[in-house]
This record gives sequence, structure tokens and C-alpha cells, in this order.
Amino acid sequence: MLLMNEGYMMNTFLCDVIVLTWNHLGETKKFFDSLLPSTNLPIRIILVDNASTDGTREYLKELKASLGDKLELILNDENVGFVRGVNQGFSYSKSPHVCLANNDLIFTKGWLDEMMAVLEKYPSIGMLNPSSNTLGLHPKAQASIDDLAFDLKRQHPTGFAEMPFCVGFCMVMRRDILDKNRGLSQDYIPMFFEDTDISMKAKELGYAIGVARGAYVWHKEHGSFKRGSASDNIFKKSRNTFERKWGKILRIAWVENNNQDLNRDFKQVLLLGQKSNYVTVYVKNTDANREEVFNSANAFDHMAIGFKKFKSYPNLVWGLIIKKKKFDLIITKSQFLRSIVSLMGQKAALYPQDQLIANLKKVDR
Repeated sequence: MLLMNEGYMMNTFLCDVIVLTWNHLGETKKFFDSLLPSTNLPIRIILVDNASTDGTREYLKELKASLGDKLELILNDENVGFVRGVNQGFSYSKSPHVCLANNDLIFTKGWLDEMMAVLEKYPSIGMLNPSSNTLGLHPKAQASIDDLAFDLKRQHPTGFAEMPFCVGFCMVMRRDILDKNRGLSQDYIPMFFEDTDISMKAKELGYAIGVARGAYVWHKEHGSFKRGSASDNIFKKSRNTFERKWGKILRIAWVENNNQDLNRDFKQVLLLGQKSNYVTVYVKNTDANREEVFNSANAFDHMAIGFKKFKSYPNLVWGLIIKKKKFDLIITKSQFLRSIVSLMGQKAALYPQDQLIANLKKVDR
């Protein structure tokens, strides 16, 4: 391993951006062409190259010469994988915030300013993604990603929504999260689910995690590697490791008779989402006002919680029967519904007395 510019300057940077490269020179050039003019705050880039052979290393050396102390360049003699590479970068990090960034990103102006503003406004938040196409936000026809970024910042200044976990394509976190966990877990070498794991650890430290709604970064998904049978096998192995460690991420249906009952019970619904489950709330004969429901609980919006209206219990049962992807658990106050869905072979719990709810981590885990 060759380290360019060994030794540290006195740290004056707000955030260290850790980036891994392995070939894909074109994507890396686009990354830097957008990162540098779009980032106003003082950052240092810690770049780990995993033995690229396509001219990437020569480009990075030229970039190092132009950026000086703003770029720490680590050149590996072999591909050490994503987790080891990130942890190499982290070992050279000194800033109070760390951003793990894929090299297939396109940044929009002020992306980091908005994320830092959210972290400053809410000390309880420890880890953030920006809004992105990876999280389902795409520019409208004829609009650019800069147009979308401008609209998001105008609509959601320092806006935040919780998520069950953050995604590692572009992930900003407070330094103590990585410090207290000594980087990413080596249980997930070479890659996959390491971002989900560190999200769970951040929540164990008492932090909320989620998305800075007014920041936007475009991600060329799988641009830095190709999916295939080998990577699919790695994915399955890492998923099994995660589920042994943390349990299965559940899909839960929560059934309410009206909005009044929902508002009374919503803190329990929210807790399920904060435990990294996906919850669909079915409310009888009425549309739940999302903003009002979360405000009544004095809570951040949560992207893992959705709302649907149903007309009657027979209609709901029919909808559950024909649903292709079944729920892992259905929570209801109706003994009738619990009995029917149990006969259908689905796990159901009667709220609030059923012990399945109190001991939810034990369900299908």
C-alpha cells in the first residue's frame, strides 16, 4: 500500500468524505466534476483506490497534486473490498462528521450545507442520507437534477424524515457513531448490509436516522460494480449475517377503526417503524392526514410508515388474500379479523394484549 502525503495537518475540516475507487474512471471524473463546485463547506476527501488498472490511479495522482491537503490518497496494491477500504479511510479521518460516498454520484449545489443544517438543528439526529433517485425521487420530464434540488430545498428547508435505516450510497454521520463502533463491521466483508448494520448501531446509541429532505444527490445505481451470480451470493450471505445479528426486517399491517383510535395508538405504530420495520396502517372509512398524525405524536415523519383506507373488514380480508407479498404480522383490535387471517395462515396479534406485540423481536426471528 502506498499512502500519498503521510501525516496530518491540523484539522480544519467540517466533514471527511470517504470514497472508494476500483476502475470506472469515467464515473470517478464525473464525481469530482460535480463534488468540488457543489460543496461550499470545508471538506477533506479521503480516497482509497482498490488497485485500479484503467488509468484511475494516474488521474487520482494528478488530482492529489492539484488539491494538496484537501485530498488524502491511499493506493492499495490489491482490492481489499468495500468494508476494509472504508475502514482504511476512516482510520485517517479526523473531522467531526464523516460522509461515506460512492464514486458514481452526481452532486447538486449546497447538498452538504443542507445536511449539516439538519444535523445542527436536531442534535438527536446522527445519520443522514440526502434525497435521491435511490430513495425514489426523480426529476420530472424536461427537468434537471438541479431543478429538483432547488425545489426540494425551497419546500423542505432543514426538513427531515426518519427511515428504518440509511443507505450507503451517500451517508453522512456524526463522528462518534463510527468511533464507538470502530468503523463498519467486518462481519460484512467484502460488502452489503454494512450500511444497515451501522444504522442499527446508530439507533442503539440513541440517534434518529433518516433523510435530509432538502438535499439532493443523484446516484448511478450499481455504476461502480456489476451485479451477477457472485455478487448475489455475497448479498445473500451478508443478509443472513444481518438477520442472525439483528433479526428479520418485518412488514407489518396495523388496522384501526377510525382516526381517533389511530391518534391514540400511533406512538406504538411509530415505535415499530423506529425498530426498522415497515408498517402499513389501515384505517376504516377515512383517510388519515399524514402530517396531522405525526404532529399529534410530536414526531418526525417516518418513511417506513404508510396509510391506507379500507371500507369494511370483508374488503380488507379480500385485499390481504390477493396481496402477492404477504405481511409478516397483522395487528388489530378485531377478534374477527384476527381469527380470519389466522385461518389464512398469516400471523396476527390482538392489540394491545397479545404478547406478540410486546416481544416483537421474537416474531419470525
